[in-house]
Amino acid sequence: MKKHGELTAEIANGLKFAGYDVYYDHGMSGDKVGKIVSTIEKEYGKQDELSQLDIAIVEQSSGKTLVLVEIEETSDRPKTFLGDIFGVLFGDHIFFKREKLNVGSFTTLIVVGISEVEHKKRNDHIKAQVDKIKGQLDTQNSVIGNVMIETYTDEKELSERLPLVLKEVCKIGL
Repeated sequence: MKKHGELTAEIANGLKFAGYDVYYDHGMSGDKVGKIVSTIEKEYGKQDELSQLDIAIVEQSSGKTLVLVEIEETSDRPKTFLGDIFGVLFGDHIFFKREKLNVGSFTTLIVVGISEVEHKKRNDHIKAQVDKIKGQLDTQNSVIGNVMIETYTDEKELSERLPLVLKEVCKIGL
């Protein structure tokens, strides 16, 4: 098992899509590496942060953030997934290195976990309830169009399959 963040950095660093910027929160410092934060304030401090995300995929031509990803490298616990999801949806802004990201109905939030058991019924239930609640929220981030929960059996499956899911969600090369 890799140290925290190594798998995320490895996956994100391997995502190269023409016409898209891929930002991520772990790895060697650079213009694409930095904090991706859901906040309640535009001029935020640590006390205003609700959550941090691992990956953001932004279309260069429109500036639209098509995908936000949070990877739980060691867990698929329901309360962790719920915290990840609502930490984003309860916010009013998402920033990468303090630069506001444009999210909307075109954005998909994907929460990923690792588990030997898929827990499809449980994850489908969580997603259905999130979809009901999301429409009742009055936060700016609640306009995110789709929430997905993905689980993979191990790091190898995650690193092989997640890039394909991201490509499909962004409609890259399809």
